[in-house]
Amino acid sequence: MNTNDEKAALREHYRQARIENKEKVSFDKILEVPEILSSTIIASYFSYGDEPNTNEMNRELLSLGKKILLPRIHGADLEWCLWDGDLSTVENKNGIYEPMGETFKHLGQIDCVIVPALAVDSSGTRLGKGKGFYDRALISIKTFSVALIYSNEFSTTELPSNSLDIRVNAAQTPEKLFRFS
Repeated sequence: MNTNDEKAALREHYRQARIENKEKVSFDKILEVPEILSSTIIASYFSYGDEPNTNEMNRELLSLGKKILLPRIHGADLEWCLWDGDLSTVENKNGIYEPMGETFKHLGQIDCVIVPALAVDSSGTRLGKGKGFYDRALISIKTFSVALIYSNEFSTTELPSNSLDIRVNAAQTPEKLFRFS
């Protein structure tokens, strides 16, 4: 089985596990991560479907005085917009909520980035949804990156990867932060 086939099978496995996972959990422990606490500008995302819920986390970060950037799809890449918590400035595009407004042009000012993932292994290899948006974004945003995953999505076995996959620095479950070197 080649890497793409392995990834496709694992994506299906983790998507199915998410459908069966009915427990409501909080990711508020991410607010204790030193890199998050010391950040001024945080690139986050607006969760949808079965993804770990980022709504409370994003609102708490805003209440702490952090500037939040949310992504929107622009061709094959993500672009980022400042978001102040106002839901009227977010639009639903094919089931994905994206911010409206001016594009944030100063990617070098981003202190950390919170990314979605279906799974992460002990080396920081992240299994995404397969379109490479966040891998390309992490090349441009060279800063601390943390993936939000459910507890059963931390893989103790190595996930398949290729040269286009960008590792994250950490993975946050509801209970624990995993750091990778």
